[in-house]
Amino acid sequence: MTSPGSKGISEGDVEHVIRSTQSSWDRKIATDLISEMAAFFGEVDTVPQMRQALAIAGYHELQRLIEKAIEGKAKLDAVRAMAFAMRSFALGSPGLAVASFRNPDIGNLESQKAAGQLANLVLQVFGEAGIKEDAAKHAIRILKSIVRGFVMSEMSAPVAHPIEYQKSYVLAIEMFTYGLDRLGDLSSTKDQQ
Repeated sequence: MTSPGSKGISEGDVEHVIRSTQSSWDRKIATDLISEMAAFFGEVDTVPQMRQALAIAGYHELQRLIEKAIEGKAKLDAVRAMAFAMRSFALGSPGLAVASFRNPDIGNLESQKAAGQLANLVLQVFGEAGIKEDAAKHAIRILKSIVRGFVMSEMSAPVAHPIEYQKSYVLAIEMFTYGLDRLGDLSSTKDQQ
């Protein structure tokens, strides 16, 4: 182990963190965070700086995955592809997902820029599906909640059944995409009242 005042982390520290976690998801999150944090050692000095660095890395990675997933797709097919990319990102990189699902630090321009680019991409995907303005904002909140809810359920389930979760997620995304037209109708009706 390293001394309390040093900036480095030894392999013993890493192994201790990974072994001391209670569940396989806890270990996956710890492993993900440790591997991501290693890239920033020497560049950040505080926990808030590390949190921001991880969030920025998460915004960039999620944007990359969404761009790849929606390539060659249009309208609701692109929305579905984006939804599956978001869940895949959250399951595959849970530490980055947690960091990037937070609101960006308003005092950090790099964080705002990365989050803004991701938000613009998501808004573009919804816009091409005919969901714009307030309806798009609601759609984003709903989709983020679906992704978080499913990922949290999978993480906290005592016995994981990934195939069952996958099937339920596909059904949830189908219900979500079918409801997008109605969301647009509700949003415009509410604005008129």
